[in-house]
Amino acid sequence: MKRRFHFSMLTSVILCVAHIVWSQADYPWLRNGDQLYVNKAYKDAETAYRKALEEEKQPKTSFNLGNTVYRQNRLPEAVEQYENTISTTKNNDIKADAWYNLGNAHYQNNEYEKSVQAYKESLKLRPADEDAKKNLMLSLRQLHQQQQQQQQQDQQKQEEKDQEQNKDQQPPSEGDQKENKEQQQSSAQDQSKTDQEKQTREELSKEEAKEILKAIEREDQRVQEKLKKGNAKASPPVKDW
Repeated sequence: MKRRFHFSMLTSVILCVAHIVWSQADYPWLRNGDQLYVNKAYKDAETAYRKALEEEKQPKTSFNLGNTVYRQNRLPEAVEQYENTISTTKNNDIKADAWYNLGNAHYQNNEYEKSVQAYKESLKLRPADEDAKKNLMLSLRQLHQQQQQQQQQDQQKQEEKDQEQNKDQQPPSEGDQKENKEQQQSSAQDQSKTDQEKQTREELSKEEAKEILKAIEREDQRVQEKLKKGNAKASPPVKDW
């Protein structure tokens, strides 16, 4: 996992030589912190950067403070300082580096989804950054593995839960068996009674249907008898073509 660190003193050299004198004169704690960081005296560098922030809050100071606590493996504090840098700076280079190192901090803390997002934000500001691209791919791979492990754990928990539920389903005791038997007998009697009532209703319906059919037949017979008695209608005429 590659790391990027930004030093205010070195940036001053790149921007303007005259600016070095101004930084050294007006920001001694910041210059002192940079030198201590180079010498890997991270605890003392942290003290210097905090004093520099007390004098004036600058994005590059909080960025370097984030680097010192990162080196001391205090990742949540590093995240806080990088996020503070991102929210306060208008310099896209510093912001891109802060997003990059924020991705590193999340990665070291096994927060791969946040790490992926941080590297993406860094690449938006610096699309040609090969280190950010490599770290992004590494984070994506770790995120995929983490998600697979989480799915396996969830599946295992569900299986254990199902096993516990099956254990709770013990066979009924003798008293329970007697009570269940009585309930089954009562249910059988109720069902038999219901079936008898249903059968009776069906039989009544059949009888009613027969009576209705007979009534219809009698009515048809009376109509036929009337027609035969004289006033029968003539056959319809043949239709001429």
